[in-house]
Amino acid sequence: MIARHKLIEAMIRNNELQLRNDSARGGAEIEMHCALRDNALPGAGVEALLEMERATARFQALQVEHERLVAEREWLNVALLEFESGPSSDEHKRSGHA
Repeated sequence: MIARHKLIEAMIRNNELQLRNDSARGGAEIEMHCALRDNALPGAGVEALLEMERATARFQALQVEHERLVAEREWLNVALLEFESGPSSDEHKRSGHA
């Protein structure tokens, strides 16, 4: 029962982190597109280029974190399903139980 509870707590934490990441990625994407637009303007200077690079790097870092959170969520889902379904029939056969 405690193991199941810990899995559910981890899923809740993962959901919270995904929501924060989604919001941050949305903001970073807007900043990145604004920086791209500003950099494309005639007479855009070095500062515009640097801002575009910073915004792009921030968005990419948030995207990597998003992918990590999705993988973690998939692992938690599988772990919970395995926990809920109990040992498979193959495991009973291997242990000598029918």
